[in-house]
Amino acid sequence: MVKTRFFRALASNPKLVAVNALICALTIALAVDPKQCIASVHSALGMFVQSVLPALLPYFFFTKLLTSLGAARAIGDLFRRPVALLYNAPPIGGYVCLMSLLSGYPVGARLLGDLYKAGVIDGADARCISSFASTSGPLFVVGTVGTAMFGSPRLGYALLACHVAGALLNGLLYRRRKTSMRRSAFTPPCTDNVLASAMTDSILSVALVGGYIAVFGLAIDLLISTGILGAIASPLAKLLSALGQDPRVANSLAAGAVELTRGCKLLSEIGLETKTALPYLAGMLSFGGVAIAVQSLSFCSVCGIRIGFFALTKATQAAITISLACLVSLVL
Repeated sequence: MVKTRFFRALASNPKLVAVNALICALTIALAVDPKQCIASVHSALGMFVQSVLPALLPYFFFTKLLTSLGAARAIGDLFRRPVALLYNAPPIGGYVCLMSLLSGYPVGARLLGDLYKAGVIDGADARCISSFASTSGPLFVVGTVGTAMFGSPRLGYALLACHVAGALLNGLLYRRRKTSMRRSAFTPPCTDNVLASAMTDSILSVALVGGYIAVFGLAIDLLISTGILGAIASPLAKLLSALGQDPRVANSLAAGAVELTRGCKLLSEIGLETKTALPYLAGMLSFGGVAIAVQSLSFCSVCGIRIGFFALTKATQAAITISLACLVSLVL
């Protein structure tokens, strides 16, 4: 009886069939080549410990403190006028956007979840703010992508400018029609426990991010080694070739749709000119990929932000950023 219900559920949902088939294929690949899988996870966790952990933990800890002690609202008040004028959102949206721009994914999503739980914002506020406060940070954009991967800080700064402008313009598409009248009173917790609570919560959050990085790093390696990624990218490669573009970019874009860092790395290995690479990088960076989406939704789904809405906002943000990058590439 249970088996019958399971197969009926699969038959009524083709997407579920495809997802289950992919997961089964990856699971089989784990058993076929465990040595490669261990090496892949080891590499992903090494990157997490060396780059992501030192960058995220301080931001998670201090933003948690600011939210818990009520200072976030005071900082948000500095952005009251522009945030209200542009997005019709509460002032705290300026604080979330600033922290996201400084630290990158998924700090903005984490803050939305914290503010919602504290009663500072409601679900409509969170959805509006998420449309312009989901960004990467300068450390990754300029330091990792521009300088380390492409050897061009100039490309990194151009990419960062397009990325930030794209996010801010994207928020205009999801501007609230009505001003939020929510002004919940905030009572700071007892300071005897706030430090320990902030540290515990931050460590758990960073560990969650690390787990996703390891799993998706493994997944992208398996997709490459099994040829699944190449098969997925094949139609795009043909389209790019017909448009006079390098078809090898298709594999980079497919990888970036799963895991952002790997996609950028693969693109850097092709040897494109910076002006040619800029729009591709801008699109991948703003869309974020499945790994970033899962990380972000693990924090902000409590606000009522669903995967469909999140994917839509990231798609429009990517489209806007790509358009800006095409213009900027003319002067690079």
